[in-house]
Amino acid sequence: MRKNGFSDDYRDSYDSFDKPDIMDKIGDSFSSVFSRRSRKNDKADDLLYEFSKGSDDFFVDERVERKRERQNVKQQEKSAKKKARKAKARKPVSPLMRRIRNIITGCVIVAVVLIICVVLSLTVLFKTQNYEVTGNTRYSESEIISTCGISKSENIFLANKKSASKRLIKEYPYIEEADVSFSIPDTITIDITEAVPAYVVRVTDSQYLIASSKGRILEQADSIDGYDIPLFLGPEVSTVTVGDYVEFSDENTLKIINEIVTVFVDNGYKGITEIDATDSGNLSFTYDDRIKVKLGLPEDLSYKVRTAMTIITEKLDLNGSNTTEGELDVSTCNTTKKSYFREQSLIDAQVEPTQPIDKDDAINGSDYVDEDYDGYDDITGEIIETQEEESTEEETLSQDDWYL
Repeated sequence: MRKNGFSDDYRDSYDSFDKPDIMDKIGDSFSSVFSRRSRKNDKADDLLYEFSKGSDDFFVDERVERKRERQNVKQQEKSAKKKARKAKARKPVSPLMRRIRNIITGCVIVAVVLIICVVLSLTVLFKTQNYEVTGNTRYSESEIISTCGISKSENIFLANKKSASKRLIKEYPYIEEADVSFSIPDTITIDITEAVPAYVVRVTDSQYLIASSKGRILEQADSIDGYDIPLFLGPEVSTVTVGDYVEFSDENTLKIINEIVTVFVDNGYKGITEIDATDSGNLSFTYDDRIKVKLGLPEDLSYKVRTAMTIITEKLDLNGSNTTEGELDVSTCNTTKKSYFREQSLIDAQVEPTQPIDKDDAINGSDYVDEDYDGYDDITGEIIETQEEESTEEETLSQDDWYL
């Protein structure tokens, strides 16, 4: 029988079920349906998104694909090279190569340190604070320091030491050499070599020039008294300025005199009283005002001078007699190895006789003056000849014994 549109059977079956359980099952069914639908919608959305991007799953452009393949190949090659370099870099290094690398690294470090030290030395350190002057006796130390031109606080490495040396030599005639250097950490050292008077040049009877062995005019003098140096006789002088070098009318004269004087100075020869270069082809000098030495032509002058001085000191003035007078000819000793000495009394030759003697008679042997029996006329100095025999007192000295 039906009641309210429901049959009794149905009502009975409905009443037999637990109402809460039924509602839960219905809810689960709906949830499952909606969950499956949601997943289907998501998958559809993903497919639409890929399609909108032109995914390869839907469309393939062959040109793009080939370009991509080429890029991949290049990338692979690059990666392979990089891996090869890394593998090579990881290759074991031999001991020799390791030593070379260590040396190169050490050199680079040392170079960097040196550069830093040089920069500091030239900019911050080693400033001039002190001066040291040596070898100077004629000029004051303050004059030397002031003239050199190197001021305090100037870097000792950068200071122009060569220019300072030139200034000193130019300013002071008696400074022959000036060696300007430095001493670490802050001292400028000036070593002076003073010029030594070597000879006197006569300009006039009241004007003389004192010159060094290099020919520099050291000073002017009105007399040569007090100077134990030889008097030079030669061509006229064309300059008299102190500090300049002597100039003669014959330009070769300065070279000749400097060479002769240098031999005297270097060997310590003393007692030279005169040097005669009036005739450049017949040079000579006088020793101790009593022995005239003929040098002849201006060749091998050093050898000739040393030979002459050796003969004088070791033969003519043996045992320090210092009485022998005469003329020593060494003009050809450089080629013939022989020298000639003619002894004569230079003092007696200057004394006028009380009664003139005829020269012809003296030669004939009837009347002659030979008080010291040396074979020479004491008045004229010429060789005396007699009818019995010809007397020549010219002694030949073999240079085999005096070869230098």
